[in-house]
Amino acid sequence: MSTLDALKTNLNVAKTLIVDGRDRYLGVTKAAIAIEQIYRQQRNKAKLLSEQSASSLLSEAHTESAELICNLCKENGAIWVKFGQFLSCRPDILPLEYLPILQKLQNEATPAPFEKIHPAIVEAWGDDWDRHFLHFDIIPIATASIAQVHKATLRNGMVVAVKIQLPDVVKLFEQDSLVFRSVAGVIAPLVKEIDIRQVTDQLIKMTMKELDFRVEAENLRVFSEHEHADGIRVPALWGELSGEKIMVTEWIDGAGLTSYLEEQPSRAKDILNRLLSSYIQQITQFGSYHADPHPGNFLVDEHSNIAILDYGALASLSEDETLKYSKLLFGLMGLNSMKLGELFSEAGFTCERQEALEEISEHFLEEEIKDRSVSDRLAHVLELLRENRVTIPDSFIAMARVIISIGGFMKQYEVDFEWMPSLIKHNIN
Repeated sequence: MSTLDALKTNLNVAKTLIVDGRDRYLGVTKAAIAIEQIYRQQRNKAKLLSEQSASSLLSEAHTESAELICNLCKENGAIWVKFGQFLSCRPDILPLEYLPILQKLQNEATPAPFEKIHPAIVEAWGDDWDRHFLHFDIIPIATASIAQVHKATLRNGMVVAVKIQLPDVVKLFEQDSLVFRSVAGVIAPLVKEIDIRQVTDQLIKMTMKELDFRVEAENLRVFSEHEHADGIRVPALWGELSGEKIMVTEWIDGAGLTSYLEEQPSRAKDILNRLLSSYIQQITQFGSYHADPHPGNFLVDEHSNIAILDYGALASLSEDETLKYSKLLFGLMGLNSMKLGELFSEAGFTCERQEALEEISEHFLEEEIKDRSVSDRLAHVLELLRENRVTIPDSFIAMARVIISIGGFMKQYEVDFEWMPSLIKHNIN
């Protein structure tokens, strides 16, 4: 970046912080300074402590920092809540201490009054918009970080979910993305325990796609064309009424995944095994997978079918990536006869010290590793790859994070994964 470009960028950030955001971003600066101080103090104290005491002190620092981030997201709302939700199901990125604290944000979004979203409805359907409906509930059924959902009945009697973008969310996102990147750049060199730049970039890229519901509608159409396993439901799209700020789909009655499992813990094994098997099928068979496995994006209906919701983020793999990542994934699970080192190299992993890939491969033959779940193996291999400065394809990291996130649910409910090989059609050897 040239000096002039850097100056322009800094001026834009300054305008966002001082003019557009006003008091909204004062808390960001305070939180950033506080988090930096927490970790700085932890590192200084840890030098004088035993390994066990230092580890305990680091855990306390993670917890204290997570509380600060959670409160900041609550105060700023909108994309900030999404930021917290995004982090809350990323055990591969954040220390475990962060997760239960940030999971409090999963139900924190504040709905907009109907008069605030009415202009978007008129823009999409005209002043006589209610001609399409027998009934339209103006009180939202659910609210997320960028949209809220209303239940309605079409003239033909079909019950639908009407997803409407919250007012000013695009403007706020444009402001917040500048702030996120600015703060991440300041904190990243200081808080070495977390790759803040990577987390921030992934969040911004994912949210940019989600702000245009036409993209989500197309994602849903693509996803619904695949032959999903029994017990997986994909809502039907009502394309005629869907557009940039509104999307209409089939209404599915059901309980949220977390609520369902809390009420019926005995069903956790079946439900979560089916969910993870579905994701492995999406990755290894379809080459297209739902990339936002947030607990709020899953419903369980009266027949115990799992409905997958919210298609703002749908990741695609090329045919070559699908085949190579499938082989590597199965290799990590002990289902492929090829050596992991060969599979890493074949899938595009590179390292200055190429023998590191073979060493990692040998490590996965140890007995204690064999007993680990697929998500734990993926988290462990990512850690080893980073420690050995291996260049990992971005598409593999994204794929691994999805499986690790589902694995996090399984850990929470103490469920072991039981492989369903009938889902796989590729030759994995």
